[in-house]
Amino acid sequence: MEVEAKIKEDMRKLGCQSEKKVTLAYHLYIYLLDEKLMYDTEYCYNKDVDTLYIVARPNKNEKMNIYVPIPTSFDVSVDYINKMQENLCTVETGPTINLAFIEEDFTIVLYTFTKGLVDRPSLDRSTQLKCREEKRRFINSEIHKKKMDILNDAMNGGIVDDDDCEIIE
Repeated sequence: MEVEAKIKEDMRKLGCQSEKKVTLAYHLYIYLLDEKLMYDTEYCYNKDVDTLYIVARPNKNEKMNIYVPIPTSFDVSVDYINKMQENLCTVETGPTINLAFIEEDFTIVLYTFTKGLVDRPSLDRSTQLKCREEKRRFINSEIHKKKMDILNDAMNGGIVDDDDCEIIE
């Protein structure tokens, strides 16, 4: 039996029924073995998320990494990444997952996501930060526009009329 057919048949026996997922996982498996020269490379299947994925070590002494094949046509969301991390990450692999985006010509680009590095701010907090940044930009642009006047006033002792002052309590 041809090697490719045997590997794909083994992947199907794990429980994956999608031919597209099997094909993507096969190409990722071969890529990690032949091009990235990974150690202890194995293909796995998680029925809870219906996903074929590959585990491998970049070096002999490193921990196992998780590689999930994804077609570039698939819309990846933060929820999807979280779901993959929750279902695939273990104590042995740690909180990191690698998404392998695969083009139609089987070009592969790897992106690494690690859970827990930075908490995402809430929507309210994000809005507050955005407003603060817009105010900063506005103030900086006004200062930049009037920079020469400010510098001239500072160099010449700048006389300030009482009408120009506003008392802030």
